[in-house]
Formats: sequence, C-alpha cells, structure tokens
Amino acid sequence: MSEWMVTTSSAVVLDESILQLWLLGHNVDQATILRMPAIQPPVPSRVLKSYITSQYRTYEMMHHYLHHPRHFAGQFMFPLSQSAKQHLIERYYSFDEAVIREILGKKLSSRTRKDLDEVHEKTGIKLTSCRRQFDNLKRVMKKVEDAEGRTLIQDIEHQFLLPHHLARQYAHILFIADNKLDTYRKRLSCYQFADFEYCGAVFMQYWTASTLDTLPEFDPHLAQDVRDLKSLILNDRAVLDEFRNRVSNNLAQSAHPPVLERIQSNFKVVLRNMLTVGCMINQQKEVRNIFVEITDKLVDAFLQVGWSPVDMELFYNGLIAEFHNTTSLTSRYRERYGTSWIRLVTGIKLASIRLYRQPTTQSLLTRSFTR
Repeated sequence: MSEWMVTTSSAVVLDESILQLWLLGHNVDQATILRMPAIQPPVPSRVLKSYITSQYRTYEMMHHYLHHPRHFAGQFMFPLSQSAKQHLIERYYSFDEAVIREILGKKLSSRTRKDLDEVHEKTGIKLTSCRRQFDNLKRVMKKVEDAEGRTLIQDIEHQFLLPHHLARQYAHILFIADNKLDTYRKRLSCYQFADFEYCGAVFMQYWTASTLDTLPEFDPHLAQDVRDLKSLILNDRAVLDEFRNRVSNNLAQSAHPPVLERIQSNFKVVLRNMLTVGCMINQQKEVRNIFVEITDKLVDAFLQVGWSPVDMELFYNGLIAEFHNTTSLTSRYRERYGTSWIRLVTGIKLASIRLYRQPTTQSLLTRSFTR
C-alpha cells in the first residue's frame, strides 16, 4: 500500500512597514504606536497590535533561517516566492551606515559587541538593531575567511545570496576590518561610512595581489616596487629635477592650470609622502594608519596650497603621464616599475580626492608640508 504525506500551509503575508519596524528593533507596543497614525480608516489599537504580533511572530520564526540564506532560500516551511525570499534576505542583511561607521575598522570581537551600547547612544539606533548588524558582519566574515576559489565579492554573493551592490559593500567593510585600518582618529571624524567604503574599494582594486584568496591582502610586491622607486627617484637629483619639470610643464598646459609655485618648491616632499604611503601597505602596524597618513601627508598638503580636487587630479595624472617620459631614469627601470607606479598613483589619487575635506582651522594651522 502506498504511503502519502500530506502537508497544508497558508500563504505568508509580509508587511513591509512592519518588517522595517522589526528590523529597527522596535517591540510590538512601540510598533503599534508608530503605525497607528498611518492606518486609514482607523482601527482599534488591540486589532493593530494583534496584527503586528502575528507579523513579528512570523519574522521571529524566520530569524534562524535568515542566518543561513542558502538554506532559507531552499526551505518550504514558509510558502514564499523566490523573489520574496530574496527580498527578505536583502532586507535582513541591509545595514544603517551610521552604525557601521562606528564599528568600521574595529575587531569583530565579543568586546566590540559589548560596546554597542555606545553605538546605540551615539546613533539613536535601537540596540537590538545594532547587534543584528554587528552579528551579520561577523557571520559573513566567519563564513568567507576560509573559502578559496572565488573573489571576496563573489563568495559573499554565493554564500549569502546578496545582490552585487550589497555584497560589494560587505567586501569593502571586511577588507577594512581584516586589515584593522584605523577609521576613528580625531582627524578622520569628518568622514562618513561611504568615504571609507569607497577607499576600501580603491585599495582592494589597485593595491592587493591578483589572487582568488577570499580575504585579499595588500600586495607585498607592490610595496617592494614602491621602495625601489623611492630610492631611484628621490636619491637621484637628475631624475627628480627632470620629473618635477616635466610634471610642471604638463600642468602648465592644462585648460585651467593650478598655481604651481608652491607645489614646485615642495614637489620632493609631496612625492616622498606618496611613496611613504605606498611603502606602508605590507607593514601590518603601519598600514593601520593609512587613512591618517593620506589625510595628513597629502590631503592637508594640497589644502595648504589652495588646490581643488580638480587641481589634484591634474597633478596625479601628470605624475602618471610623465613617469615614462623621464629619460634620466633608465628605460629598463621605467619598464620594470611602470605598472606599479600607475597602481600606486591611481590608488592615492582616488583615495585622497575622496578624502578631500577642510579640517578645523586649528588642526590645519598645526600641520605643514614638511610634516
């Protein structure tokens, strides 16, 4: 005799407005108060509370499954369309940039999690929501740190079924966290999450080795090339003078040439600062301060000269264009280090222009080109 298993289920109704309140960490009573003014025609409070309680119960039942998105996408306990499951996963792993800004660059440890009370107080985001976002970051980090054969972004997309834009953000956050890049010095307080995330993307693209290691590392070969370039350019007066003159002539020919006098007299200092930043990238202790180094040694230097981001871009482009034309540097060196030079300057160009901010008057007065 054949055996049959019969299951019945009712459709799951997802209310986006209630889902948002649940993700924000509001309890049922708080959610009822917040939703009541928007309900038209009005309903008794107890009816709305009962409805929200039912919605919350559904989300709490899904909570565990959402920790394992691939499992959630394949389960049949909750009769949802694939698009609805995908939407829930994306919403669950979305985050508030203000919360991540406070976590960014810190070790994803139990101690940091305990300090989320301070994040809650500073941002006004509910503590339960802060914890969800922290736990999601830690979960993604743990899942991808030992994976191989895919890039970090690809692995996050695969493991957590996140859309590309969100997977990219997680990848850049984890890159900053894994390298313990300092983002909370006083000089960096004027920057938002988006600024650091952008720079994380730049560093990953231009300054890491081209491997399929899931958590990419800064490229030690690039760092060594930059050390060689620092010696070849700064220690040879003929090379330095020709390079400076060529870059100056390049800038003078632009449609709106920047003021050159100050930068010409400090060309060696600016160049040395750039090369110093490049030498840091495979030194674990030093690279933690890379954001501070870029702002102190480059952004503030250009602010003192009175250059705009457009002027900075022209200068960096001139550095790239004239490297191969500097004949005082032998052709074999230009060929040998040409690609590394482009990688270094392009990364610094994109990061420093993004971090171009006017610091406080007092902090600017205490800095100088020769710092």
